[in-house]
Amino acid sequence: MLTTKQISDLLRVSEETVRRWIRTGELAAEQDGKSYLVDEEALKRLVSEKSQIPGTALNKLVPVLEDLFGPQAAQFARETLFDPLRQMGAAPERTMDAVEGDLARLKREKRRLELEHELKLLELDEKIAKLEQERRML
Repeated sequence: MLTTKQISDLLRVSEETVRRWIRTGELAAEQDGKSYLVDEEALKRLVSEKSQIPGTALNKLVPVLEDLFGPQAAQFARETLFDPLRQMGAAPERTMDAVEGDLARLKREKRRLELEHELKLLELDEKIAKLEQERRML
């Protein structure tokens, strides 16, 4: 379930627009105290419908994709690009090479931080030794 704020952020519209969709019945929602909760499927239906309505931003992009890349691209856009929950949700499947690359990068970063930490400790030990030597001289 999504809040009106989450939906407005996903679709880049005002919260008032989301509440208007709810009031007019375009978007099914459950009232939760003073706020509303919207089922993900209801939001997907609304986005799909809005992409079919002439004049909407979602609708204007579909013919361009169709002209450039064919009807399959337009269908792909409707199912994926215009699916705000996909944008918000799970990351695409990753390849083993991508995972291995990220793992190696993180291990290097960890080692770098360990060495920086060790260097800082050595610098502090050196300062402490100098101050102790100075204290003995006084």
